[in-house]
Amino acid sequence: MTFNVSSKQLFSGLQFALLILIVGLLLWSKPWVSANGQESRKITVTGESTIKAEPDEFMFNPYFELQGSDQEDIKSKLTAQTNETVTKLKELGVEEKDIKLDASSYDRWYLDEGEEGILNAYLQISVRDSELVQKVQDYLLTTPAKGQLTPQASFSESKKKELDNRAVEQAIEDAKSKATLQAKKFDAKVGKVLEVNQKQDSVFPVAYGGRERDATVSVQEATSLPVLSGENEYSQSVTVTYELQ
Repeated sequence: MTFNVSSKQLFSGLQFALLILIVGLLLWSKPWVSANGQESRKITVTGESTIKAEPDEFMFNPYFELQGSDQEDIKSKLTAQTNETVTKLKELGVEEKDIKLDASSYDRWYLDEGEEGILNAYLQISVRDSELVQKVQDYLLTTPAKGQLTPQASFSESKKKELDNRAVEQAIEDAKSKATLQAKKFDAKVGKVLEVNQKQDSVFPVAYGGRERDATVSVQEATSLPVLSGENEYSQSVTVTYELQ
């Protein structure tokens, strides 16, 4: 008896044989199982750290305000007052690039004849020298300026980078410690790092010590109101995924 096999049947048979071979290889190699015969396990933890440091940048936000019915008159007076303040700040040592000026008014001048309006001039003063900070504060307290006459303390960009490096390092150590502790509960050990995610930095201005100790000093009793910035907190967190062995 003679059997005739067409080329199409032969090709289909080869395809089926190849499929059987691939399935067999997958069952033999088990790529979804680790080398030690156990399914790959991992653990994800978040490490945190907080660093306290003295701020190195200070921002003043005073403003001048005049009210009257003669728009040109109060504009002239406010301009003179503001220019005098800026000139004095420069004499104290504040650079012009660190002084910003903005003016605004409530446009109610011509609604009714003789109606009063308000004109404001806002200053933003950035200072990085600790001695100059004290001088600027002392001077602003002698002016009719309103608003924030004591500085808001913060970290400069260069200081943030320095603190961020330290905070991230400590956060990674905290993550490793947490992972090791949790791995023990599963009778496992922490292996290599699989993934690291760093959250954006966050700064919390919190004063420590200085403000509380000197809170009883009054403006009348003191010849100079001291600048007490205390310390700020810089916090960072890092999420790390480890392989469990």
